[in-house]
Amino acid sequence: MAKLHQILATESDLEGKYKRTCEETKKTFGKKAMFTGGHRKLVVFDDTDKIDHPEEHQAMTTTVHERMKFTGGAISNYLDALFQKEATNQEAHADLDVDGVSIGMALPATFLLALESRLKYVRGVYEALPTLQAGVDWKPSTDKGDGIWDMVHPEEKIKTKMTFKSQILVEPTEHHPAQIEKWEEQVPVGKFVKHVWCSMITSHEKAEILGRIDRLLQATKQARQRANAQEIVKGNVGKSIMDFINDGK
Repeated sequence: MAKLHQILATESDLEGKYKRTCEETKKTFGKKAMFTGGHRKLVVFDDTDKIDHPEEHQAMTTTVHERMKFTGGAISNYLDALFQKEATNQEAHADLDVDGVSIGMALPATFLLALESRLKYVRGVYEALPTLQAGVDWKPSTDKGDGIWDMVHPEEKIKTKMTFKSQILVEPTEHHPAQIEKWEEQVPVGKFVKHVWCSMITSHEKAEILGRIDRLLQATKQARQRANAQEIVKGNVGKSIMDFINDGK
């Protein structure tokens, strides 16, 4: 017996044919000449007049009812597939278990499909999680609350000030002044000590979170596949719908 995943695979093809056929039919209905035939010949009033004029014949390409029947077939087939899919989806479900943890029981196949795409989006959010700066020693804070880290070694930066220095290159003499060299020099006067804390997570924590999302995604995909193995609910409504539209029956 056919499974849900089989009708899901063919539904898009049937939908495509249904749309193409409807659009082609709309264009065809606009070409009224296709639904018209005719025969034209010259009838003279006086048999003695010798007028030779060929007869003309125009064949009718198709009939409106034939086109309606052709189009109705494509519509009917698609509506049947749509009905069978939706009816089966009411019965298609599976349990979602990850690492021995039950996330949900008898979840609908349609929800599992939606969950799969949403989890991919959520993963993108968690990929942006900021992590603690590498190469720095961190320790859990003892006074700032949970999830806060203190830098083990404070940041230090020397504070300097500009000073002028000089030295005598040549001692003064009776006739010449001393030759003195002068220059500017930054002299340390202290240091800035900066204590840093932050609430980012470790790279290890981030990897564990992304790993759990990946396992949940895989389990969701597998649950969806199990749900899509549900046997098709048989049923045909397309012909009845088209009979009512075309004939009122």
